[in-house]
Amino acid sequence: MNETHINEENMKSETPNIEPLNAEPCVTNSPYVEHLERYAMLLSQLKPERISELGMLVSETICFTDPFNRVQSKSAFLGIMADMFEQLDQVSFEVFECQVQGEVGYLYWRFSATSPLAGAFKTEGVSRLVFDQQGRVVSHQDFWDASLLMEQFPLLGRVIRYIRRRAAYRA
Repeated sequence: MNETHINEENMKSETPNIEPLNAEPCVTNSPYVEHLERYAMLLSQLKPERISELGMLVSETICFTDPFNRVQSKSAFLGIMADMFEQLDQVSFEVFECQVQGEVGYLYWRFSATSPLAGAFKTEGVSRLVFDQQGRVVSHQDFWDASLLMEQFPLLGRVIRYIRRRAAYRA
């Protein structure tokens, strides 16, 4: 995990100064630590030509969910990864933290990309990964605020910003 670095130009003032996962490995007595670290390292180095390597770390029946997708097969999961690189440019993941409890691992990350529709964007999120006895990922759930991305779409963004303002706490 020592090769993950923060790109300082991507940091904005509203984003807390988070150190990348390069000092301490996952600390736990779980046998899945090595599997989580390998998955996190590959995610942080993911490029279109490395998607097949990701496929070696997941089960045939992986269930993947995020704010836009819910699929249950290795081919569908890898298809989502490939489509991400086809639809977006300058895709990158930065993994900051990992935790393991039993057969469940968590990654705290930042995703950055550019889109012809939304321009440059980034978001932080958490992945919940469940491993089988062979150390393959059988469930990958991504949790992140998709409204931050949707705010950048012309018409939809105005609506979401209005809703945020109306729902926000006012002192």
